[in-house]
Amino acid sequence: MSAPERKGWCPGALRPMETGDGFLVRLRILNCALSLSLAQEIAALSERFGNGLIDLSARANLQLRGVRQDDLGALLARLGDLGLIDADPAVESVRNVTPSPLAGFDTSAALDARPIVARLEQRLTEEKALHALPSKFGFLVDGGGLLPLSGIAADVEFHAFAAPAGPRLAVRLGGVTAGAISPDDAPDVASAVAHAFLALRGEERRIAALVRRVGLTAVARRAGLNGECDAFRLPAPVGRGDMLGVRALGGKAFVGAALPFGQMRAEQLAAMAVRAKTYGATEFRLTPWRALLAPGMEAASAAALAEDLAAIGFILDGADPRLALAACVGRPACPSAAADVRATALALAPLLANYRGTLHVSGCAKGCAHPAPAALSFVATPRGYDLIENDRAGGEPSRRDLNFQEMAACLQALGKGAAA
Repeated sequence: MSAPERKGWCPGALRPMETGDGFLVRLRILNCALSLSLAQEIAALSERFGNGLIDLSARANLQLRGVRQDDLGALLARLGDLGLIDADPAVESVRNVTPSPLAGFDTSAALDARPIVARLEQRLTEEKALHALPSKFGFLVDGGGLLPLSGIAADVEFHAFAAPAGPRLAVRLGGVTAGAISPDDAPDVASAVAHAFLALRGEERRIAALVRRVGLTAVARRAGLNGECDAFRLPAPVGRGDMLGVRALGGKAFVGAALPFGQMRAEQLAAMAVRAKTYGATEFRLTPWRALLAPGMEAASAAALAEDLAAIGFILDGADPRLALAACVGRPACPSAAADVRATALALAPLLANYRGTLHVSGCAKGCAHPAPAALSFVATPRGYDLIENDRAGGEPSRRDLNFQEMAACLQALGKGAAA
């Protein structure tokens, strides 16, 4: 199957991406900490300059959709007033750091990741040689605790763990452990790894591909890492429902709320901010699981907020079958898509009550919503949907040109769906 051409870069605010529904403007929020007042401002900007739809991305960013070209200048000016604009597109592109979503609230964490993230982003901003990194090249700082980032992929990962002399950071490159360091050394090590990648790479745009070609030792040694990290054990990944609903947190509680495909309406974000303030929250935390967290509340207040959020369309139940769906924006918002795949996916959701995996429904062979292999993918074509099993969306189909009834029958025949 031939795949449509990939963009090869990530959008931002200074470099918005044109899509089928207008321009997409991505906002990178430091430490993924979104004040309630800023959430309301962003919701208002989405309604004023966009189409009122806001995405939660897999890198814990916010994306404003449907921005009109004539309004880009005014939108950027207002974003600048709010402190959401970088110095230039190169800085914006390289500032890809995913932090622990509950840093500063989670007393069970090995350390507070926020200072490390701030110093790392400053280093990425100021060290101009690092601006040559590919725009999808990313970093991760995991403080441990209730919601570890062990299931989230990044090129350079720092995972905190307890040690007799104080917390340490395990360094993972392309998903492979390469050593352990002091938390204070994280910015220097990140820079060294990035320089090693730039020096050793050929056509590779991600460090995992470089490690496969030259080996972990070659990359690690060039970055000053010795590969020793016997004390670290990667925690089990967070399940898709582990952060949803009301959860205890350090004597208080937080509320986790999601939406189908991580997309909300501006009025939902604004209403969530108003209600969260009423119940004593001060900020939201964005997550790479496309969920919003409202931490720092008393348990009774958190329960009341959860009830209010469910009433305005948020998902609070980790068993909701819509959480099993991965689907790109599809038609008409994406010109590469062959169908309105989100409508198709939602129609299939009732069949997934007993399914604990991910059903990927893709508008084309690029598979943007789920780049990794999936047990089951339905890929839209001009003739229907192709079924791809245990592969990426661009893999070889086991069945072709399926209509909706045939897709539903496939789910039931393969034992993935609930009984009809």
